[in-house]
Amino acid sequence: MASQSFQLVMRTGPHPGKVFALNKNEMFVGRDINNDIVINDAEVSRKHARLLAQAGGYLLEDLGSTNGSFVNGQRLMGPHVLRPGEMIMFGENVSLAFELVYDADATVIGAPPPAATYVPPQPVPAYQPPPVPAAQPVPQPAPQPRSVYSGQVPQGPAEPYYEPLQEERRDNRRLIIAGCVVLAVLACLLIAGAFAFDMLNLYCVPPFNALFGC
Repeated sequence: MASQSFQLVMRTGPHPGKVFALNKNEMFVGRDINNDIVINDAEVSRKHARLLAQAGGYLLEDLGSTNGSFVNGQRLMGPHVLRPGEMIMFGENVSLAFELVYDADATVIGAPPPAATYVPPQPVPAYQPPPVPAAQPVPQPAPQPRSVYSGQVPQGPAEPYYEPLQEERRDNRRLIIAGCVVLAVLACLLIAGAFAFDMLNLYCVPPFNALFGC
């Protein structure tokens, strides 16, 4: 009866198609060259995971890597017993198929599922703030139609409203001028009378003598 063994086949990563034979009871996976399985990728930690031989398979354990280890899209929270055909991911860039092979004829048991059916872990979307509504433009008042009389004096029926006002202004000016003339004449008469009163020495003539004590 042919003996069986296990292997990892890289599906995506630095070397797609590369085969890693699992031939030790304990094997380490990481970016450091001292690991048993060296994967030079930025998503892989220096010492990323550990494989332990179990009865009829291998147990996979993440070693506190930064980007995590996944089996069939589920992140490992503890040790996981691998089954042939399962897909392993280290970070987001590297995926490997866990396969069972017979040493006698190299027959592959449990071929991995097609790459298109594998769903990698989805990153948590970053918080997006709600959109700020755009400011609404302030409506401008509609322009008022210009009057047909803009810059012109209305003709026709508007004329009788202006003539009485002009006549009234003329009459007021005449009255003011006449009043000023009358006041000027009275002032001249008063000045002339006072001058004559003084020249004629009428202070002691009755009836003014009683006023001035002459």
